[in-house]
Amino acid sequence: IPFLENDDANRALMGANMQRQAVPCLRSDAPVVGTGHEDRAAVDSGAAVVARRDGIVKTVTSEKIVVTADDGTDDHYTLLHMFQSNKST
Repeated sequence: IPFLENDDANRALMGANMQRQAVPCLRSDAPVVGTGHEDRAAVDSGAAVVARRDGIVKTVTSEKIVVTADDGTDDHYTLLHMFQSNKST
């Protein structure tokens, strides 16, 4: 609750109850308005896997993705799995 130290006690209690009743969105809809920089932000965050070369996806597991490039060589992409985020989840 922002500025909790400056709020009235009753207002802080109401805010705590509202946060307790909040329900997270499991499958949220795409935003109606975007900035156009969402793809770059996803790549820069390191959470999105982007292929280095064109090719065909050969195998996908929970730990890695293997892409066969046009020249026949395989590119291996390791997926992030069970890492701690800033939300401690």
